[in-house]
Amino acid sequence: MLLQNIMSSYLNESNANSNFTLDNPVSVKKSEWVNTKDKMKIVYKFSNRKQKESFVVEILKYLRDTEVDLETRVRQDSVAVVIHAYSSEISELEIEASKDVEKIKKDVMYYYAEKK
Repeated sequence: MLLQNIMSSYLNESNANSNFTLDNPVSVKKSEWVNTKDKMKIVYKFSNRKQKESFVVEILKYLRDTEVDLETRVRQDSVAVVIHAYSSEISELEIEASKDVEKIKKDVMYYYAEKK
């Protein structure tokens, strides 16, 4: 009973002191992944053919080493990546795969960046 009194007074104090506003200096970048219940999808556009082809090759290499159900569609200057869930919902496995795909894209863009 003593703990309950302490916690209730603590919670009441924190509610009374919550009259401040939080100024957040960091803005969150919006994710480009489109999530549904059983899949995740992203479309990357490439201005350089070499970057697009290298990205597709790296994704194919990634498919050899992963257990994720990953689908790739290539059309003109775009590459769509769809990650399908094995279960009825997206799991950590699919979320980690989406992070790996983003790393692959970033690496390819850096490696084949146009030198000025």
